[in-house]
Amino acid sequence: MRSQLTRHVLRRLRAHQGPGLQPLCPTTRPSLRRHPLAHRVVRPVQRRTLFGMFQKAPRILKEPEIEPGFESLLKYGAHIKENLRPPPREELAKAFRDFFRHKKLKRRPVNALEARLAHHVLNHLSESLEDDSAFGLGIPDLRTAQDALRIRPRDDPTELVELSKALFLGIRKRSERHQGRGQSRGGPASQGQRGEAVDLVLDTAGLLRVLTQYGRSMEAMDHLLSNWDKFMQHGEVRYGRRKALWIPVLRGLAEEGRESELLRLRQSFESKASLEFGRSVHEIMTVFYARQDNLDKMKKWFNRPIEPEGSYLEDRAQEDLDNADSTEPTPGVTPTQRTYSEVFLCAIRNGDRDWAVGLYQDLANNLEALANTHYAEEAVHLIYRFAVLLLGKGPEHIERMVTSNPDPKFRPNMNIINALIEAAMDKGDPYLAERMTALVSRLGLEPDRRFFSLQVQYRIRAGDVDGAFTAFHSLQDFEGDEGDWPVLNKVIRDLCALPEPNYDRVLEITSYLEQLSATLEPDTVVSLCIAFLNNDEQYEVIDTLSLHTVKFSAEERALVSKAFVGFCLDKNNSTARVWDAYALLRQFFPDTALEDRVQIMDAFYARKRADMAAHVFGHMRQHSNHIYRPTLDIYVRALEGLGRCPDLESLKMIHNMLKMDTTIQPNTRLYNALMIAYTASDEIDRALDFWKDIDNSIEGPSYQSLEIIFRTYEATPYGIEPAQQLWAKLNTMEIDIPPKVAVAYAAALASHSLAEEARTILEEMEAEVGERPNFQAYVCPLSSPFSFTPSAREPRFADPSARAYSLGVVYNALPNDDFKDAFEAWATTEFPHAWKELSKKKRRRDAEGFRTFQFLRPWKA
Repeated sequence: MRSQLTRHVLRRLRAHQGPGLQPLCPTTRPSLRRHPLAHRVVRPVQRRTLFGMFQKAPRILKEPEIEPGFESLLKYGAHIKENLRPPPREELAKAFRDFFRHKKLKRRPVNALEARLAHHVLNHLSESLEDDSAFGLGIPDLRTAQDALRIRPRDDPTELVELSKALFLGIRKRSERHQGRGQSRGGPASQGQRGEAVDLVLDTAGLLRVLTQYGRSMEAMDHLLSNWDKFMQHGEVRYGRRKALWIPVLRGLAEEGRESELLRLRQSFESKASLEFGRSVHEIMTVFYARQDNLDKMKKWFNRPIEPEGSYLEDRAQEDLDNADSTEPTPGVTPTQRTYSEVFLCAIRNGDRDWAVGLYQDLANNLEALANTHYAEEAVHLIYRFAVLLLGKGPEHIERMVTSNPDPKFRPNMNIINALIEAAMDKGDPYLAERMTALVSRLGLEPDRRFFSLQVQYRIRAGDVDGAFTAFHSLQDFEGDEGDWPVLNKVIRDLCALPEPNYDRVLEITSYLEQLSATLEPDTVVSLCIAFLNNDEQYEVIDTLSLHTVKFSAEERALVSKAFVGFCLDKNNSTARVWDAYALLRQFFPDTALEDRVQIMDAFYARKRADMAAHVFGHMRQHSNHIYRPTLDIYVRALEGLGRCPDLESLKMIHNMLKMDTTIQPNTRLYNALMIAYTASDEIDRALDFWKDIDNSIEGPSYQSLEIIFRTYEATPYGIEPAQQLWAKLNTMEIDIPPKVAVAYAAALASHSLAEEARTILEEMEAEVGERPNFQAYVCPLSSPFSFTPSAREPRFADPSARAYSLGVVYNALPNDDFKDAFEAWATTEFPHAWKELSKKKRRRDAEGFRTFQFLRPWKA
């Protein structure tokens, strides 16, 4: 037999040889085609055109920046979770080292997920190993990791604290094991007792800084006090190192508001550590009470004399040498700039402005005495700044202050101008801040980066998005700085929040931050993604998520994931955009909570897109992690959705998944849901098969099963006889029949033209059921069909709303308008109030042209 495929290929080759070569025989289409013509993919003929070079290049997605070593840390976590062999120790040690070196070099925070993974890897590498060379992690590597943890993350720092303590213990164990081998921080010259003491103090200081920075000051204080004698056993600790141990703990207790512990530790600070009441302690105690608005204690600590510290004495000796020929007295130690600022602000808040003004005048009068000290710059800064905050002066007064004192030492520089702008911002006066910017040109100063950064801040606070964007353009002329990232994130969010966002501006700022390798804040990522989704810019959403969410912690990823879920649940968004958002959610957030996935499935059912809802269910069923796979309740919920939004193809897909799911044990409730779905899809025979399964099961039917089977009999042309038999059986068994079952049976009778019998059921429902109908039995869990307030009581029924629902169900089930007219005349006479309530609902013609009331008749398994 001749090969049709070969003939077809030869003809295709000849067709591209041009008109000069004609086939020897007429070409005919092959009699055999592997694929239908509509589905064949034919490679187009390549042609070169003059304008081909001007065609737009295809969209290239941005590659996410994976930090060095992090991929191996993730691999270790995944292998442990799946009970697989972890990566080699050498690979993990190199990943650990590279990861924390990169973090420290780039000054990027370590989030909770990264800290947890690194902690697990550290424990794995430290198991039953006596020699560091076995896995390549030495003391310098652990100290590098400890230093990297000092950069505060945006999420919960608990994991960082635990990792820091593990690193400290690892460093101390290795130091003790390597003692005498020249492994101390100081090198060969610091071996022995002195070198070991230095290492111990410095390592402890690093741990204490991490603990106090992340709200563990009590733990830091206990560690310091319990180990202080051990520190001193190794020899005298220098003043600066003693201060590095105590000051962070004191500051941490003050930040956490622990007054009693702060006072107790300060006493130990003087008695045990022999440290003076210097500027640092004076600042901690004064600022503590200033922030608590305790004026009396704040003034008490502020007025306490400051003792010279060890480091100050060295500077003072050098100043005495420099001023040996001077006859002017050298001033004593003055409070810090932060102390003065907090004291002034506390006095302003608590109405003691006169005392603050007096203190301000003393500082101004003492300015000449401070001229030749390193306190002069701080004093000038305070005088200009609080001329705005305390005295309420404007830029004109600032200019007069400059002209009245021509000494260049007291002339404001750009740092002071920036402080004036910040002061105006602290007063909540963006107009004053804008006026302060005029001082730059008047004083002949050159604007710096901080100046334009502040411009962006106060303009965005005032709602001037255009002005903020103009200041951002000037900011680009300077080298990037991390301090500007938060305000630029705020600008992006405000731009995205506009009714008609300017996407060119959004992309310009976003691209600028991406060039600086900045990680956007989670709220900014949310704003960008929602704005791009509303503009159908899926590629921009993909770029944003791939570049930034890879560096987010679990909590930050959950925040972005929740925003996508909210977008999918928003009824104002189109179905196409919701599906795009769900596709991105599934791609970038495979750890989306099961409850959120179920809500998205329900949202597609509400949009009458059962096919999309079935795909969402299928994605849950196919998930690699069993905790995200559907349970029996979710199967029931999906099938109930198909009852509200029938789709036979989707039903078959979900049913096939159920058959293959060995974790699901069918029960009556699941069979009820299958009956609902198949009845709504007009597959009555299949629905009746599940009724047989229920009838033959040990559990047996429920009241919901009875209501569903009567509704199934209502939908089938041969259902009247089995419906009557089942009703007779229920009466014979003398069981309590709830109103919803009786109404379902009446509707089944009405659908088969037995209107008289249906009316009889309604009239005698109270006697048959044995209790008054309760409207709550009919209320749909998604939306109530009625919310009537009874205006009068029927002779035999308590709630006209419940009766109205019963009348509406039977009315809609009647087969033609003649039956409906007769039923309406009967109901108007027998139940006038209930029919009046029912008449408030709209009526329209159904597919067969008969009148029906428009209300929801819920399915419930």
